[in-house]
Amino acid sequence: MQLKPTMALKAATDLQNEKRARLLEVIDKLRELGVSESVSLPQLVVVGDQSSGKSSLLEGLTGLSFPVASDLCTRFATQIVLRRAPEDEAGAKITIIPGPSSQMDDALDKKLKAFERTLDADHFGSDEFVRVFDEAAETMGIPGPSTTNIENIEKRFSDDILKIELSGPEHHHLSVVDVPGLFHNPTKYQTEEDKVIIRTLIKDYITDKRTIILAVMDARNNLANQGVFSMARAADPAGQRTVGIITKCDAVEKGDEAGVIRIAKNQVEKLTHGWFAVKNRSTREIEEGVTIEGRHRKEKEFFTGNAPWKELRKDRVGIHSLKKFLGGLLYDHIRSEFPNVVKDIEASLSMAEGELELLGPSRQTSIDQRRFLNRMVNMYQKEVDDALGGNYDPELSERSALKLRMHVQALNIEFSSMMSKRGHARVFRNPDDGVDPEFNQPQPKPASPESPAPATENIYDWIRRIYRDSRGTELPGTVNPKVLETLFRQQSAPWKNIALAHIAKVNGAVKTYNQQILVKVIRDEEVRSKLASPRATLEFSRILEDERGGILQTVNHYYADTLSAIRDDRVRARLKNQMGLQENQHSYFDLNSVMKTIHLSNEDQAVYDIHDILKAYYKVALKRFTDNVVIQIVERHILGQSGPVRALCSDMMNELDESELLDLAGENFMTSSLRNELANKCERFQEALEIAKHAGV
Repeated sequence: MQLKPTMALKAATDLQNEKRARLLEVIDKLRELGVSESVSLPQLVVVGDQSSGKSSLLEGLTGLSFPVASDLCTRFATQIVLRRAPEDEAGAKITIIPGPSSQMDDALDKKLKAFERTLDADHFGSDEFVRVFDEAAETMGIPGPSTTNIENIEKRFSDDILKIELSGPEHHHLSVVDVPGLFHNPTKYQTEEDKVIIRTLIKDYITDKRTIILAVMDARNNLANQGVFSMARAADPAGQRTVGIITKCDAVEKGDEAGVIRIAKNQVEKLTHGWFAVKNRSTREIEEGVTIEGRHRKEKEFFTGNAPWKELRKDRVGIHSLKKFLGGLLYDHIRSEFPNVVKDIEASLSMAEGELELLGPSRQTSIDQRRFLNRMVNMYQKEVDDALGGNYDPELSERSALKLRMHVQALNIEFSSMMSKRGHARVFRNPDDGVDPEFNQPQPKPASPESPAPATENIYDWIRRIYRDSRGTELPGTVNPKVLETLFRQQSAPWKNIALAHIAKVNGAVKTYNQQILVKVIRDEEVRSKLASPRATLEFSRILEDERGGILQTVNHYYADTLSAIRDDRVRARLKNQMGLQENQHSYFDLNSVMKTIHLSNEDQAVYDIHDILKAYYKVALKRFTDNVVIQIVERHILGQSGPVRALCSDMMNELDESELLDLAGENFMTSSLRNELANKCERFQEALEIAKHAGV
């Protein structure tokens, strides 16, 4: 059976209305779930200066007789939802959607959600709505329209939303949010502080990229003088999200109409969605009892029978044209933004679940507390293993403190270089009396009280002085072993400070790493602060004492080889010097004269022997000490199982008694509240996701 054109048109209209109603209902449910706290929802927001005709505009859109001068009293946002419904279902339902601050108080949250008032079609009068507004305001804990003394009230504004749902056959499916009007001159009832709060509230709404701004302009006032438009222009510079609405057209002075007409034709402030002009009830008409139906009739007569207003397009004047346009605009806006809304809900759910996971399960009992700590330890140890193994997250920056092994390796190389360049108190010499290139950067001053003589003193003079000052019962030309020990301690005096500086740098790198990694694996700041103290016990003093405080010992063949090579080089150098030979040059010689030339006094022989033995042993000890600092101190005691980089371990957690567990991992009120809040968020986001995915958009 084929439908007649009028029947087909009605069927298409009904289907369109059904789609709009379903989509608006989905957005309303998401808002009621508190999703808008984290996810931006598509919405229409009415903004305007006080006395701009905003309340009268809403009256025309909704059919509601708002309280007189409600802009002066309203201290919360109001969401007005219009739904087309049969005559027998006409009515109003008023509820409160708790704001973010109220949701943090369980008792207040329940109290606000329990607020509900219903009115039938016969009770849409101004007096009834004043009563309902007063009751809602009292529930929110703020002054209402009938409050006369608000000078000493502690709470003056609320982030809760009063929701008014209107059903009836005359409505288009539409939802708008009304915010308090912007005022410019403070009074005893509206302070400078109130002005700032309202401006901030308006800004929060209109800067949301998914908000369509319904900017109300008083036709009698210059556009540049109306503060809301400067705010709308700042929030939406291209005018892509703004609909201009001109009120009080009937009150414009003769001769001023042309300027208003140019604005209405989108020739001055050019907006993507253009401008609308409306005529609301005047104060006189309200006093004379002109009804809402009468208002619509007078508005139509005004724009069709009065020049120059009749020049405006018919679909751009009157409340009916505006309501029809806004219904279609909101529907299209929601439909285009909906896929991104779903993505944002999914992202918010994932973030809330991640934060909840970091908190771990409830920690009310000792079993819960131990399980929580062991879970944190396992996560921490895995991160440490990855960091020490060079298995870094590819998202880390090049110099991230979490790249621990990279930083430690660089510090070890720097330490080895510093030991080679700065570890000796005096420069060793080559057999030809030149400076040994391995030791060409002496300390500029004595390294410690153990080396009181100037560090610039020639090493042979230094050895000779110590040798003479230390003579005992040994035969001439022989060396007292204690002399070598004294010389070695003085020559290696800088080691301590260089090594301590290196250890401090490694500990600093570990400390920075721990600070960052603990933030990653432990959400609870209080627990994190208690677990952050290092537990390393360094044995640096023992290693230093072994190397510099005991007897000089080594079985490393490198020492003997080095000493032998130094002595050979010394003999060759003296021979070549005596005979004036160049490198690789040969000559016949007299053995007796040569022996006389290379013969040294007992003291000179002792000095050179001491120098060569000290040099050979120093090289061995330097490498050994450097390796020991890296292996024994850095690797074992800083990066090892008992070091600060392993500050958290299962053994430590398992050894804690119940009182220690409670002190360390017991859940405080703040953590418990945070867990409940996150669990509630996850539940709400999950429910919102189910609603969104079954919306059929």
